[in-house]
Amino acid sequence: MLKNLFYDVDNSDQLFLAFLEISIFITVAQAFHLASLKYKLPSIFGEILTGIILGPFALGTFLNSIIGLNIFTINNYLLLFSQFSVILLIFAAGLEHGFRSLRSSGLYALLAASIGAILPFVGVYYVMTFFTSKGVALLMGAATGATSLAAVSSIIEGMGIQREKFVKILTSSAAIDDVVSFIILSIALSLIEGIKGGYLGLLKTASFVVISWIIILLVSVLIIPRLLSVVSDNLVVETSLMILFILTVIMITLGFSPIIAAFIAGIAIAESRKAERIKGMVTALLSIFGSIFFVTIGAETNVLSFVNLQVLEIGILITALASILKFVGILPFAFLYTRKMKHAIMTSFGMIPRGEMGLVIASLAFADNIFSQNNLSEVVFMSLLTTVIGGMFFNLSVRKWLSSTQ
Repeated sequence: MLKNLFYDVDNSDQLFLAFLEISIFITVAQAFHLASLKYKLPSIFGEILTGIILGPFALGTFLNSIIGLNIFTINNYLLLFSQFSVILLIFAAGLEHGFRSLRSSGLYALLAASIGAILPFVGVYYVMTFFTSKGVALLMGAATGATSLAAVSSIIEGMGIQREKFVKILTSSAAIDDVVSFIILSIALSLIEGIKGGYLGLLKTASFVVISWIIILLVSVLIIPRLLSVVSDNLVVETSLMILFILTVIMITLGFSPIIAAFIAGIAIAESRKAERIKGMVTALLSIFGSIFFVTIGAETNVLSFVNLQVLEIGILITALASILKFVGILPFAFLYTRKMKHAIMTSFGMIPRGEMGLVIASLAFADNIFSQNNLSEVVFMSLLTTVIGGMFFNLSVRKWLSSTQ
């Protein structure tokens, strides 16, 4: 019946088929999202699972053969929506953090975020050079840098511990290590393109990246809020999108990724008095398109690679390195801030989940043919496993601490 209904569909109607595919992906992802809430799991689990199940490496090919149409495929329309989704996600992250939260985080949060991102990057890069090329190793390391609070934010809210001192350094460090990880990503991409001059060339590149970041961020924070203040309310959403595109052009011209422009634009716009209106627009768009990126990651992941012994070994190895080195990098500074070892340990556990940022970097590397299918699967495995490990230990340690205080 369905085959007859779409009998006249040909190559000229691929846009329609892609729209149908995306609609099905969003619907199923939302269903999994509701199920994940019941079991207190991050929503990205359900979204990635949707892509894995319905993707061309699993049920997708089987369903296509039954229907007689290539609905479940990795096509340019799906990839376009996926890029749009990730830009929204990163833009929303910048809006949520804002420059004030970065500025007011304090020295200990800054040090915790920096060391907590640099240690996993360096450690994973060094170890992975024994197994793969330096380019892959660099982006593997970069993917382990940033913390995702998606796994623990629901626990923080559900337990009513938002005002606790250790939660403040946890959220502040997570906000700052996004910035640090983006700088690491920028340096890693520059290194992959090739640098002459050995260590001196590396120092020049790192200095250029950091200085460029600081200048563009500060100029954006100074100019963009003032620009939005003189724009009428009817045009504030359109103006914010225009700002995003202009920053994207500037950052690409300087050799940075467009997602970095999205993050800086979000931080700058968050300082405007009209930020809440823009947040409402972004939230509405994310409720519809936010899952597409994670679904696409799942669809691009060959489920059979998870039974590949090498993928499992590398996945477990980088998960262990990412978890241990993040914990070690955070713990001393969290202790200096809270002055309590239990609070420092809880903070360190809360910083372990990688989630979104690792997947964003893996997606960029896969799209640029730097990552193989196995490399993508290894980072997906690491992102999911660190989210489970970090969320579980954070949950257990907070519950134990709460029971001891009652």
